[in-house]
Amino acid sequence: SDVHYAVFDNAFGISSYTRKTLLKIVKRVFNLAIEEGVIVRNPAVGIRVKCAEANQAVLNRNEVEILLKEARRIEHKFFPHWTLALLTGMRSGELYALRWTDVDFVSGKLTIGKAWTRLNGEGPTKTAKSRVCPISSECRKFLEELKLQTGRDSEYVLPRLWEWTQGEQAKILKNFCEEIGITPIKFHDLRATFITQMLNNGVPLSKVMAIVGHSALKTTQGYLRLSGKDVEG
Repeated sequence: SDVHYAVFDNAFGISSYTRKTLLKIVKRVFNLAIEEGVIVRNPAVGIRVKCAEANQAVLNRNEVEILLKEARRIEHKFFPHWTLALLTGMRSGELYALRWTDVDFVSGKLTIGKAWTRLNGEGPTKTAKSRVCPISSECRKFLEELKLQTGRDSEYVLPRLWEWTQGEQAKILKNFCEEIGITPIKFHDLRATFITQMLNNGVPLSKVMAIVGHSALKTTQGYLRLSGKDVEG
């Protein structure tokens, strides 16, 4: 009853997602207490928090072309970041940690083994596993151009921007999308756009899962529903 009061009654005015996170932390504390021999069972196990499914925004193919065309036209500072996200489906933190040593033009593959966060700096990816992402012809052309622009002495693939370091990349992209009249999306939605485009192009679910680094099949299946491929025909 104390756990229920803390999560549902005392934590007033917070979202269901924050409430779910709070419950997760409480459960972890009790698990530590079990490991230390203080208690014998976790009293929070039976408590659940239901969250409404979040609406995932994605760009269609035409909107992708408009975004990149307009960003290139005005030489937007985030143009290379948005482009590489759309060409690889990498997470923001993975893009931040990507080095030129991770790019193999000979084999045509990117090695994604690290990610960066504001709190913890550079560390493992979200799933704590490395993965390989194939370099498409469009991606190769873009990376070669970027390599010429950044110079041989550059360690990281993408330029460091203070807005990126401070976590402002989502707001900047959303505002730009609104300015040019396309679906307002956040930075992470570029990854969702990449995934849905692959599924729309007939890439098998297992390959999509491997390329983007999903640890659970149900995560990738969620994008299958988003793309509409599960009901097609």
